Amino acid sequence: MRSPDWRLWRRLERVEEIVSRVLTRYGVMNPPRIGDPFKGLIRTILSQNTSRANTQAAYKRLESLIGVEPRRLAEASIEEIAEAIRPAGMHRQRAGVIKRVAELVLRRYGGDLKPLLDRPYEEARRLLMELPGVGRKTADVVLLFEGGFRVLPIDRHIHRIAVRLGLVPRGADYDEVRGTLEAAASPERYLALHLALIRFGREICRARRPRCDACFLSDLCPGRASNPP
Repeated sequence: MRSPDWRLWRRLERVEEIVSRVLTRYGVMNPPRIGDPFKGLIRTILSQNTSRANTQAAYKRLESLIGVEPRRLAEASIEEIAEAIRPAGMHRQRAGVIKRVAELVLRRYGGDLKPLLDRPYEEARRLLMELPGVGRKTADVVLLFEGGFRVLPIDRHIHRIAVRLGLVPRGADYDEVRGTLEAAASPERYLALHLALIRFGREICRARRPRCDACFLSDLCPGRASNPP
């Protein structure tokens, strides 16, 4: 009989303690769903590498000036889309991606992505990732928020937190971080944990000048204030 791996056991206990504290601190946040996976996808594409305020401004302008519908976006020019989403930054690059996504959704799905949400998770994720500009995180965000799938998307804030707290090695990839955090929470809490960790990353465990003095996890952080990655 193999002896238990106490180091692994202690690590799991530590991850669970961190998850528990984060959820206790920020509570349960359940934002309303957009109710349309295409709109959720466009919003998520706009959110890549920009702030929440910029994302909201760009989405509202796009909705007002063109409309967040596959046919309208497919028929609009890249220049029109770029001007509408200017607040998000990298607007010309994003505009090309959005137009190609709209054209492909029209051609493959008749303009309706909702049937994808009836597919099993792995299949729905694979089909979403076949669209331009859609990687693992973007697909998982759409499936969590629009389809209620039990998945915990890993954004840059969450990845940074997991590395700083020593939950995963510095070179851990998306799936390793996701697997570690999903194992420490019940599936019905993935949405709340995703939002809570993002808030923690924005308010306290920031990329630059983290507020270690105000951190409620400082006793569990191996780096504390010294040289955060």
